[in-house]
Amino acid sequence: MDVSSFLLAEISAIQELISREEQRVQLGPVQQPEKTQSFAEKVLDENRARIAAYKDVVFHPDAGEEVRRLAGALFELGGERWQDLGLALQETMYAMSSSEMLRLDSQLRYLASTDGQETPRFLGRLVTQLRKFPRNYQSIDREGKDYILEAAFLLHDLFVVLERVKRVYTDMAPNRRKIVEDSLAHVWRIISDFRLKDLKRKRRGQRQEE
Repeated sequence: MDVSSFLLAEISAIQELISREEQRVQLGPVQQPEKTQSFAEKVLDENRARIAAYKDVVFHPDAGEEVRRLAGALFELGGERWQDLGLALQETMYAMSSSEMLRLDSQLRYLASTDGQETPRFLGRLVTQLRKFPRNYQSIDREGKDYILEAAFLLHDLFVVLERVKRVYTDMAPNRRKIVEDSLAHVWRIISDFRLKDLKRKRRGQRQEE
């Protein structure tokens, strides 16, 4: 091919490219298809939104958010609200000196952070696993699930107590009844927000389920 023919071919190719670019500009930018959120991602986002209002106890940066927020929920439950419950229940069979409430109080102290930052005693094994290298992710997952299960047992046991007090002590002073009712609603909200409704302690005679 001689030089003149080669240059004509190049000019023609460049003009074609210019024409295509002008058409693209006239049509406007190409719209990228929106990324659709999967069902699993949507559920996870909804779960995170429900628990976001609870205190984040960052006892270890790699601990799961659900465990950290649940520790925060128990820390807040064990504060002023727990003291108010002590006043409201003092003339019932569930006074804080009763065996049932002493058991619940001990369990709460074991599961909750003392200051909202320290590691709850129950989660000491989880922190030990998180500090290991290489990590055993199966053990980490098990420790987290054990904590969630024990917290669920505590919350359901407390809910049963408060529900019984509300039903039995109908002549309770209005201010004390309000404390009981508010606490009952608060405990149920934690149970619902962390999806713990089905994680109840098995009672004697109850059918064993996997």
